[in-house]
Amino acid sequence: MGKLADAIRDRRKGGQRRLGFGASVEQRQPSMLVGAVGLVDGADFCLATDDELMSQIASSEIALWGVRVDPLTADGVARAKEEGASFVAFTIDGARADALLDEDLDYVVRLTELRLEESDARALASLRPAEVAAPVEFPVSVETILQLRRLALLTAAPIGVRCPSDVSDGDLQALRDSGVAVVALGPEATADELSSLKERIADLPERNTRGDSDTQPLIPTLRAGGEGATDDE
Repeated sequence: MGKLADAIRDRRKGGQRRLGFGASVEQRQPSMLVGAVGLVDGADFCLATDDELMSQIASSEIALWGVRVDPLTADGVARAKEEGASFVAFTIDGARADALLDEDLDYVVRLTELRLEESDARALASLRPAEVAAPVEFPVSVETILQLRRLALLTAAPIGVRCPSDVSDGDLQALRDSGVAVVALGPEATADELSSLKERIADLPERNTRGDSDTQPLIPTLRAGGEGATDDE
């Protein structure tokens, strides 16, 4: 696993309920990574969408950042790696197969539609992406939640979404409980808005793990060695 996959795994573990002596006073962490498209102070990660942004982020103190490369090519991946990127984000259309061979970088697959055919989603899982970025409309509908859960189960990968800074707590909770592990704000977001979003995610109610396990949503988690799996959380 690369830096992005490690960060997603660690954040999920850090956001889980703490048990034992002193748990009530220990500060909780957000259970999702909170990043931004562009350069925003305090972001867990930043995403560059052009050469100018890539140069700005590369010269900043952001430790975890990536580059949107469309179409995905080996040269584009090599350049992103040379600049210090930890991951590349791309769409399937036009992507070159030889660009997926770098073992040091993580890959984020950007979907243009939320719903995939089951065969396509299972084939996507074989690429073992660090994240699958899905388009979501707000406010979130029940249909969207069902599609996100279906996508998470079939791809066995953490799901990422771009959301507005004023997303409701209810939508955040529904997204988290449906396999979303990464949220990103747009380039217009401020550092204060990003900080507020982190706090609201950290304050979300714990997942309800009581009851019959067959009725609980299955949320994908990252396994050691980079393999995806689905756990009943």
